[in-house]
Amino acid sequence: MNKLLILNLSIDSKNTSLAFTQDWINSLSKKYDYIDVLTLRLGKEFTVNENVAIQFVNKHNEKKSKIFQLFRLIKLSRTIVNQNDYSHCFAHMAPMQHLVIKPFLFRKKIKSTLWFTHSGPRFGLKWIILLLSSFVADNLVTASKNSFPFRFKKRQSIGHGIDTKSFFNKREDFKLKKIIVLSRISKSKNIDETLGSLLLADNFNNLIIDVVGGPLNQKDMEYLDYLKSKYSEFPNISFLGRKLHSELPELLKKYDININNAKEGFFDKSVLETVSSGLLNFYRSSDFDFLYSIKYVKYLKFNDQNLHLKINNLQKVDSKEVLLEIKNSQNYAKEHSLENITNKLYTIFN
Repeated sequence: MNKLLILNLSIDSKNTSLAFTQDWINSLSKKYDYIDVLTLRLGKEFTVNENVAIQFVNKHNEKKSKIFQLFRLIKLSRTIVNQNDYSHCFAHMAPMQHLVIKPFLFRKKIKSTLWFTHSGPRFGLKWIILLLSSFVADNLVTASKNSFPFRFKKRQSIGHGIDTKSFFNKREDFKLKKIIVLSRISKSKNIDETLGSLLLADNFNNLIIDVVGGPLNQKDMEYLDYLKSKYSEFPNISFLGRKLHSELPELLKKYDININNAKEGFFDKSVLETVSSGLLNFYRSSDFDFLYSIKYVKYLKFNDQNLHLKINNLQKVDSKEVLLEIKNSQNYAKEHSLENITNKLYTIFN
């Protein structure tokens, strides 16, 4: 029997950042007879295929101590590995879970793949856990050459897995008018710097700027409160909060531009989703250069001092030329379709 074990952080169709995990699970389930998922948090709403079974450490409304969660994770890991003969184990952004379950996998000679796409952690306990988890993994996969903090030889960069078909929107016209900042609310996303730069744009008063996304922890909440207070005097800047991942394809049709101010190492899927939706992206990370021609890389790639100048320059470009560039970028984004990533992962697992 061909059976895969998946470890992940959450299954929750209402989570803007993590709702895509159920799409990955369902896509991989087409390759296997059965899939077991061991998740840290089970959301209130989710939809998985019939051949998928879920074990969880926490429900959406539970707030258990970290010690309780660790012991429950150990117990569940031991039980499911001892009771099943898995073909492979896939740890999706779950280095801690992978490190816990690896001794049980090792005893049964079950190999594992760790997926991790993030530039950090840089130090501390999380850094140690990721390092150890990476060391014991049979395979390491990440989205881009800069989205993994360690330089293991076994690391492979295979791209993201985006439902490009659902997000695709054929754009018929273009005006640099409506801007979205689609991002988790976090200092690492440099939202304050983005909004501060937009204030300097020549046509700022004619722009509509919406920040879409929510905080994950108390520090993020404090950052959001700070942003709302700082930019409260500008009626064209709005903070719309979290949106359901399923709502994003329709929502993005309203916008012309997305701004991603995450630095090198953050290969945010929001860029690929917005590109698929027919938006131009101002961005910082060179990992996204592949989406655009050399000319438009110069237009769209910015640093911490020149975003407003880039926006001023784009205002002067003919809209028909922009539309052609958008169409080409949508084709390049298809390289990161969920189907392509699923096929690559299946090959690696086997």
